Amino acid sequence: MMDENIKKLFEINSTDIPGSIPIFPLDNVLLLPFGKLPLNIFEERYIKMTLDSLKSHKMIGIIQPKNNNNELFQMGCIGKITSYIETPDYRLVLNLEGVCRFLLKDRNITPRGYYQASINCDDFLNDLQEEEPKIDRSSLIQKYSNYFKMKKLEIDKDVLSETSNQQILSTLTMLAPFNKIDKQAILESKNIDDRINVINSILDLNTFQVVSSDNPNRLN
Repeated sequence: MMDENIKKLFEINSTDIPGSIPIFPLDNVLLLPFGKLPLNIFEERYIKMTLDSLKSHKMIGIIQPKNNNNELFQMGCIGKITSYIETPDYRLVLNLEGVCRFLLKDRNITPRGYYQASINCDDFLNDLQEEEPKIDRSSLIQKYSNYFKMKKLEIDKDVLSETSNQQILSTLTMLAPFNKIDKQAILESKNIDDRINVINSILDLNTFQVVSSDNPNRLN
């Protein structure tokens, strides 16, 4: 059994959330609390950003660009670096775990070439609570299965049967090829119940017609 004292060494509390973090703008990328996001870092400024973060709080803000005019959405999600490796060709491959959403207050370019941002997480501290949300698992998994089929992707229902509700609502949602606006709507959901409703609405709108796998000419 896990030693609770050791577990606490790795947990992030509200007092651990910094007021300023480096941010990594990524188009069409969603990070949610407790979600897992692998990243391949090869650009010099972002390698410097990652190395600087590893020397301090190990946190990076993931946020979507709003357009091509250097504007960003107001809300992103803090990710904690949980592991990383240095590759022989001088890249960093790291894993982020979603911690807490934030509102972007302002940002400035550092001498190292990346953005350092002032953030506010006061309204999103409930993101830190690892509670098992109540969902209609079979219905949601079927909707995801239909959606992935429509996108010509596969989803392993057997693997999903072993995942927690939290994982289905975080990692699976992050993997789904939703568009940028849908991903931002999911991120900006007020609470977990609202997020479930938003996800269901997006899936329903996208999967009202799904081609049957056994007869491509027939619609379900």
